Amino acid sequence: MTRNLLVLNSLFILTASITAQSNFEFEGTQRSYYMEAPDPIPEGAPLVFCLHGYSSSSELIRAYSGWGDLAMEEGFVAIFPQGTEDTFGNAHWNANLGISETNDHGFLVALAQHLQETYNLSADCTYSCGMSNGGFMSYSLACEHPEVFKAIGSVTGSMSAQDFGCTPTEVVPIIHLHGTDDATVSYESGTGGSWGMEGVPSIIEHWTGLMGTTTVEELALPNQEAIDLTSVDFLRYAGSPGGQEFHHYRVNGGGHAWFGVWGSQDVESTQVMWDFFSAQCAGAFTSVAEEMPRASWLTLRGRAILADRPCTVRILDAMGRLVAQRPMRVGDLWTPDLSGFMLIHATDLSGQKVLLKSY
Repeated sequence: MTRNLLVLNSLFILTASITAQSNFEFEGTQRSYYMEAPDPIPEGAPLVFCLHGYSSSSELIRAYSGWGDLAMEEGFVAIFPQGTEDTFGNAHWNANLGISETNDHGFLVALAQHLQETYNLSADCTYSCGMSNGGFMSYSLACEHPEVFKAIGSVTGSMSAQDFGCTPTEVVPIIHLHGTDDATVSYESGTGGSWGMEGVPSIIEHWTGLMGTTTVEELALPNQEAIDLTSVDFLRYAGSPGGQEFHHYRVNGGGHAWFGVWGSQDVESTQVMWDFFSAQCAGAFTSVAEEMPRASWLTLRGRAILADRPCTVRILDAMGRLVAQRPMRVGDLWTPDLSGFMLIHATDLSGQKVLLKSY
């Protein structure tokens, strides 16, 4: 592989944060991206790619998605790459769509690996998500590069005709948000042509078949705002031998939108995807949890959590949702509600991470 070069166009270091617009040379072409991260970047921090939609831009999705603010709060690195122009002159991601010769798979893999090495980021906690065409591309990465992107998310995206039916070497956890009244990427029949004609139900069937899920739970989320004329059902497909899960947020009456920013206000797209990704990072959907070190400095005393050093403790439920979070000092004893299966994920001031399970 030819050596890729990182060239910083501009770097602004703010209070406890880094915002960078950068270029990355891949196959002789300068590709640009934005980076948002806390300063300093924690050792072994997760890496999240957020891919814009067709004819959109990295700058726009960075502005509206909220991934940058969340990266500062949660201690991960958010990356917003820019797509190239297709044969029609529109910024795009070539998710095996047949509309360009751009090697976006190679670019995104090379960029992820470069960032992992440069900033000592976690290869086990690297993810891709996107809006519309960015969702298509994230699915394409799940098909072709699950060894790099350990879970993916799609908001209003689907799968290209070439990608649908893929059988990857590994099957990663997936979260998909989609409106039933989406006029751009139909919930029932996709987009058509090389963009694919499979709807969300077919995509779920394909991936849950690969995962081997055995259970389905459906939950109606609270209707936060009646005026938007939408409601959201959460469907959790679980029980697979490898632990992978498929989470689907069906936005009834929802259109082609980044839910929580516009369209339905009953689900926050960015937050639920981060909760899903961080649960995977904690080992909820894979065998990673079995490999993480157990803490001598964080213990369970019945239903109470005892900390022997300063740390931040996050509690995730079986659906990968953040239930509670609290900074703890030496000797602190915390008794949260730990009913059912819970993952207790702690990070100390040096960035060391440990995991406890509560049943």
